[in-house]
Amino acid sequence: MPARIAAEGRQAVEIFAANREILIALLVKLGIIASLASLLTRSQTFRKTLFAEEREAAEKLTLIRFWGLPLCIGVVIRAAGVGSGAINPFAAFDLSLEGTFIAGLLGGTVVGAIVGGCVGMVALLQQQEWAALAIYPTLGLLSGLLRNLSPRKEEIWNFSPFVFINLVLSFFSRQLFSKSGWQLIFFFSCVGVETLRQLLGQALTSSRLFYLPTDSLIVFALIVVASLSCIGVTLKIWNNTRLEIKLAEQEVLVVRSRLDALANQINPHFLFNTLNSIASLIRSNPAKARATVLKLSHILRKLLQGHENFIPLREEVEFIDNYLDIEVSRFGKDKLRVEKEIDDRTLSCMIPSMILQPIIENSIKHGISPKIEGGRIRICSALQEERLCIEVADDGLGISNDKLSSIYHAGIGISNVLERLKVAYQTDFAFTVNSRPGEGTFTHIEIPLQQSREIGAAGA
Repeated sequence: MPARIAAEGRQAVEIFAANREILIALLVKLGIIASLASLLTRSQTFRKTLFAEEREAAEKLTLIRFWGLPLCIGVVIRAAGVGSGAINPFAAFDLSLEGTFIAGLLGGTVVGAIVGGCVGMVALLQQQEWAALAIYPTLGLLSGLLRNLSPRKEEIWNFSPFVFINLVLSFFSRQLFSKSGWQLIFFFSCVGVETLRQLLGQALTSSRLFYLPTDSLIVFALIVVASLSCIGVTLKIWNNTRLEIKLAEQEVLVVRSRLDALANQINPHFLFNTLNSIASLIRSNPAKARATVLKLSHILRKLLQGHENFIPLREEVEFIDNYLDIEVSRFGKDKLRVEKEIDDRTLSCMIPSMILQPIIENSIKHGISPKIEGGRIRICSALQEERLCIEVADDGLGISNDKLSSIYHAGIGISNVLERLKVAYQTDFAFTVNSRPGEGTFTHIEIPLQQSREIGAAGA
């Protein structure tokens, strides 16, 4: 028995030694297709086209160009090594079968057939491999049909190079077999097309079709496994990128939902306080109350036209102007004075919508309104080292030290502003409120300029 095992071991070593070039080519092929798949995911155009649910004709052409061109180049490189030895040293660059199968699975019948046709045409022109021109377009068409027949496109992305392990396990579990049904169809399709290529390559003479010749069943099995692995690894690399993109989209949706919820707190709060201001004017000054109602209607019309989580500072300043017009009409120009120092370069910067209104409202309600002689509000904006700085200051009554420590958690206004900044910028922002009794309150906001633009684009 030990002698038999030793003999079988020597025989296996001899087989691997005799087919060393083929085994090396299989390993290199796996590395090449994995590198190519990873490289293509760096292109935003390719990612957008690859992961699209439905594709127009222009998008299909983009997919054919990005994926089909490297496959054709691989055939050209392989053709350059013909005649260099028993086994072509550049055979690993030929990804015709695997690439065409992937093109059909992900692109459909049209993309698969065109990619297969391009690869077959290059093989025909380079090496007179006329069989390739018939086999590869047909393969692309058949793999595209598999995509169309698959009840869920997620089955394609779940294809694994280790599906043969599930194949063994499926015989012991009906439930697993039902879950792996389409995986097994893809598996047997890959095995079938690679086997067909090997058989046709051996049957045809004068090198009418490229294949890796071997007389060993073990090496033949490794060739089939290599083809499965090339297809499975490519799909896994692209699926990981697809899941990362979906996760990022979900995170954006979560942030947007939280910002919407916080904005929905501010809007009724603002409306309630403004209506109270109007109510106080109805008896004392009906004409002014009528004018205030008209200004409020302009504000409400803007709010109802559509809510954006991020807007340019210019729009926020316009909104604040309308709000302050209402407050000035209530208190009078002598009691409420407004000063603005807005850097023109900051007007296009994106900020969370209605982020200043609660701060200014607090200044008026708690700082200036209780003062008999009234007071002044100053609004400033500036750019400092690629960051946007906004300041709101008043010369009102100020806030005592014991109340200042709890201002970030009290009421809707300031706590809402702070929460929205946390949701939008995590920890990359500054928000401070400083005050001295009898001297006024100073509020400082600092947000990243570049990030604010990016988030603003996403929020829009």
